[in-house]
Amino acid sequence: MKKRILYPKPLKAGNQICLIDPANAYTEEAIEAVSSYWKGRGFQVICAPEMAFKRGTPKERAAKLNKVFADEENKAVMCIWGGYGTMTLLDYLDYEMIRERKPVFTGFSDITALHLAIGQKTGLVTFHGGAVYGRTRTITEDAKEAVYQSVTTPVRGKAFSNFNGEPFHIYKEGIGEGILTGGNLTLLSRLTGTPYEVDTRGKILFFEEIGEKPYRLHGMLTQLKMAGKFEEVKGIIVGDLSGCDTKDRPGTALEAVKEVLEDVKCPVIYGVRAGHIGDSMTLPLHARVRIEAVEEYGVQFRAI
Repeated sequence: MKKRILYPKPLKAGNQICLIDPANAYTEEAIEAVSSYWKGRGFQVICAPEMAFKRGTPKERAAKLNKVFADEENKAVMCIWGGYGTMTLLDYLDYEMIRERKPVFTGFSDITALHLAIGQKTGLVTFHGGAVYGRTRTITEDAKEAVYQSVTTPVRGKAFSNFNGEPFHIYKEGIGEGILTGGNLTLLSRLTGTPYEVDTRGKILFFEEIGEKPYRLHGMLTQLKMAGKFEEVKGIIVGDLSGCDTKDRPGTALEAVKEVLEDVKCPVIYGVRAGHIGDSMTLPLHARVRIEAVEEYGVQFRAI
C-alpha cells in the first residue's frame, strides 16, 4: 500500500533531542560536542540509556530503540554517527508507533537501514546527514546550519546547492520528480532482496559512499541494476564518493558509476556534496523533490 508523506513537526527551542548510536561508533568526545551544539541552539538534550545498544540480541537492542521512539518527550532522535549493525534491528521495530509519533530523525551511513525501513513502512520524512561533529573531519558551519534549518523549518520549498559554490553536474539531461530515497550505497546493496530493500519506482534515488574502490561501486550498482532498481526510477542523484578513487588501478569512481548508469532513461546528476564529508548538505528522505537537469541552464534541485 502506498504511504502518504508524513512530515515531522519542525523543532522549536526547548524541545528535547535524544541522542542515540545504534551503529556503535560514538565517543564521549562526540557526545559532548553534539550535546553542546544543540544545547547552544536552545534545545534540551539527553542521551538514550545504554545509547550504543551494544549489549544484547538484535531484538533486545531494538526494544531499547523502540523505547526511545515511544518517549513523547523526545521530539527528535538523532544518531551520533554510523558504524555497523543497524540493519539487524529492522525486524523488531514498532513502525506503527513511529508513524504515530512522527519524531524528527537524523543520521547517515549505516543509519541508511533505518531511513529506508522507517520511510517505506511509515512514509515519515527523515533527514540524511545531520552530523554536527566529525571524528575524522571538521564539520563546517554551513553544514551545521543546514542541519539546524532542516529540522526547524518546513521541508517544502527548500532548494539545495553545494556550500563550496561548486555547481551540480549533469550526466543525463532531463526533469524528474518523485519521493527522494536512498542513502549509503553499501546499505542499499546489502538490503536488496530483503523486505527493506529500496523501492525506486517513481522515485528519485540518491546514493553516496566512502572508501570503496571503483570496482566495488561498479558491483553494487550492477546489483541494483540487475534487481530492476533503475527501470522505473525518475531521477538519480550521485552524492559524494569520498576516498573511492585508487592509484593502483585504472579508472575512477565516477567512471565506474557512469558506466553502470549509461543506459538509464532518467536525469542523472553528480557532484552533489552529500555524504561522508565535512560540508555535507542534509537531505529530506521520503519528501517529494524535483530535479531539472538541462545543460543550457544547469541543475535545479529542490523539495516541493
